[in-house]
Amino acid sequence: MKKIAFILSAFVLIGFTSCGGDSQSADGVVVEDNNEAPKLKGYEELNLSEWGYNLSVMVPNAEANGAPEVVLTERGTLEIKVGTAFGIEIMYGEGDVELLKMDLKEDLVFSHEIIKEEENALIYSQDIPDAGVKTQNHFFYKAVVGADVFEVRELLDGEFGKGMIEKMLAAAKTLKAVTPKPIV
Repeated sequence: MKKIAFILSAFVLIGFTSCGGDSQSADGVVVEDNNEAPKLKGYEELNLSEWGYNLSVMVPNAEANGAPEVVLTERGTLEIKVGTAFGIEIMYGEGDVELLKMDLKEDLVFSHEIIKEEENALIYSQDIPDAGVKTQNHFFYKAVVGADVFEVRELLDGEFGKGMIEKMLAAAKTLKAVTPKPIV
């Protein structure tokens, strides 16, 4: 009888400790119990209001990866680069995932493989068959923040592995509105 009580109490203890607080998925996303955007392990929040975007996004922490380089381009795109393994661009747009899929299907030069598809996101690879060109990995994410729609994707001049692309997509999903910093 003591063994059964011990086993039962062990299950109850495990159940209580696994139900409370934060939970973490296999990709390192820590989901908090409140209604905020998800937090990423090893990442920190970057406020983008200094560049005219009243948003914030999680980026790899500066201590381990170097300070983020943020550039507002002439075409209005915000490019964020941290080290060599993280580079995203954020822009206003329609975020039409179906249109992107159609463009990929009709591409006459590149062949494409959709690796992961979600309602507002797509991870895909791009290749030129029999050309000896290295396969490129890409992601596209539609972020709806308030009444605005943003398109987030990897920097096109970077070479990113599938794992890096998945982490950048997870970071893109943390995009949220912030109150603009007052001008001093």
